[in-house]
Amino acid sequence: MGAHLSPASASAGPARPPRPRGRRPPAVLLLIPVLLPLAAHAAAAPAPPAGWRDVDRLRDLLEATGSRVIQRDCPQRNLQGLFQHSSGTIVVCRVHRTPAEVWNTLAHEATHRMQACAGGSLTRPEEHERMARTLAAYAPEEWRALRLYRPAERLSELEARYTARLPPDQVLSLFRRYCGAPRPGSLSTSPR
Repeated sequence: MGAHLSPASASAGPARPPRPRGRRPPAVLLLIPVLLPLAAHAAAAPAPPAGWRDVDRLRDLLEATGSRVIQRDCPQRNLQGLFQHSSGTIVVCRVHRTPAEVWNTLAHEATHRMQACAGGSLTRPEEHERMARTLAAYAPEEWRALRLYRPAERLSELEARYTARLPPDQVLSLFRRYCGAPRPGSLSTSPR
């Protein structure tokens, strides 16, 4: 079972690298260290906040491919959601205040569903360090929260937290890639 815990109990982030000393390079060269990380991390850079339409689209896709999505009160402190592997059920706890918060938890739990469809990790080992650096840079509280998990669970949590930060269309595309497309006509097309 994958559980999405709040990063509330995690603390201080990574240390800053030391400043280089010596002669200043030309202005063009000063931009390279700024632009390269931005290009490399663009996939997980904060996307525009997801709305209820995005939540509905992902929930419809999950349900059309056999998952059950429910919302309920969760008794465990800091628990935001969970994925029950045995039943394919995704629980979104009633602790969220905005559609963006609901999206983050639903996309996180949908990633655990993708991992179940794929039979394990979704990413190649050479991608893990980049994903971790990106998460640490753009969502340090999420990066710190990884420490709340056992070492054996950290990779699946890294993937889930990283994926939840992607734009909604990318998450939907990844879900279709790993769990297949829904049966024709099974997605709701009515506005909500």
